[in-house]
Amino acid sequence: MKVKKSNSKNDMKVIQMDELSWKQIEELDKKKTIFFLPISPLEEHGPHLPVGTDLLTAKDTATEAIRILNRKNPELTYVLLPAVPLGYCKFNTDFPGSISVSSKVVRDVIYSIGSSLASHGFKYLIICTYHMAIGHLKGIYSGMERIMRKYDMRICEPWSPYFYNDEVEKREPKLGFDTSKEMHAGFRETSLMKYQYPYLVDESHKKLQNIYRDLQSPRVLGKTFKELGLEDGYVGSPARADADYGRWYFNETVNVYVESALDLYERKELPELPKKIKMIMKSLFWQ
Repeated sequence: MKVKKSNSKNDMKVIQMDELSWKQIEELDKKKTIFFLPISPLEEHGPHLPVGTDLLTAKDTATEAIRILNRKNPELTYVLLPAVPLGYCKFNTDFPGSISVSSKVVRDVIYSIGSSLASHGFKYLIICTYHMAIGHLKGIYSGMERIMRKYDMRICEPWSPYFYNDEVEKREPKLGFDTSKEMHAGFRETSLMKYQYPYLVDESHKKLQNIYRDLQSPRVLGKTFKELGLEDGYVGSPARADADYGRWYFNETVNVYVESALDLYERKELPELPKKIKMIMKSLFWQ
């Protein structure tokens, strides 16, 4: 009972682990199979976006990356794990719909999934998250490090090094305003949703005022959005949102996943988080 890929160039089948039997999983080539794990919390994204914004984006970009990889390097097998609606997002838990777990829980989930795969001989795992909270990333990276210390497995989380090394600003189309201030449910994420799920974007976004806060400042650590005066739960300029930019941003994420998967398999050097972010991550107490 083999796992089959579609031969159609327009309909490359994405193999989903939850649709496979244990026998089919056992028959996968352990040294040529790359797993993709989408993980992000359900959390408020302003009055205009769904709480699943990060999770939907992580899942959809991972799925599209697998479709491209099936064409680009069909010698490998790519498996999509079920998306995990989980993460650390304590700063916006004073809004209904936000579900935050501790950094330790994130760490343990990553370790449990990765070690389960590694114990059966699989070698490659890509973590796909769109939630850039440092506490969330602390859990992910701690889980990854534990797995790689114990097993012969290569793991990467590609998006946060891209994001925190300011690659978005370096590569994006010229827009005439500072997109680095678009921290949460602002221009970028609203543009993504207008491209991916326009029917989930409330029209009220067109009337929302520009609101900015430096969420990386030490002065805001430990405070919730409402304690910072962010009563509507967004930071940025949602009214500027543009579906064409959303398409570019979506495809940029997909390309990062594609390149990272191939580099991971070929054992090339992978991008890392900036030293500043690593230091902040280490300095954080376990939440």
